[in-house]
Amino acid sequence: METATLVQISAFTDWIIGVSHVQNLGYQCWVINPELDLLSDGAVYHTSLAAMTAGRTFVERSR
Repeated sequence: METATLVQISAFTDWIIGVSHVQNLGYQCWVINPELDLLSDGAVYHTSLAAMTAGRTFVERSR
């Protein structure tokens, strides 16, 4: 099992978006919603910017 490294965190009111990097795999985004559920789309992105954009889009559409 590969270890993920936290790369970036962004916060909105009641939401947290995070980006992790897994070496030799890529970047993954995850979101913690107001109910404290940890959500991930399961996708792997080539850049941290793409992963963060996916997380922000999810949050903006969910608010």
